[in-house]
Amino acid sequence: MKDYLNLKQAGELLGVHPVTVNRYCKDGILTHYQIGSRKRFLKEDIDQFIKGARRNATENSGDPFNAA
Repeated sequence: MKDYLNLKQAGELLGVHPVTVNRYCKDGILTHYQIGSRKRFLKEDIDQFIKGARRNATENSGDPFNAA
């Protein structure tokens, strides 16, 4: 059986406030599981979310004030 994280634990892994985690869920950008009235998260889903948010430094190279 997989271990599910609660909202606070997910926020700690992401480095954000639980309210922000809730917003990510509401916006449909973070996978969660609704168990009764509570949201639960798998660490694998959190890891995938982080990988998807990672940006390559070369994508942002050049003049930061003249972004294309």
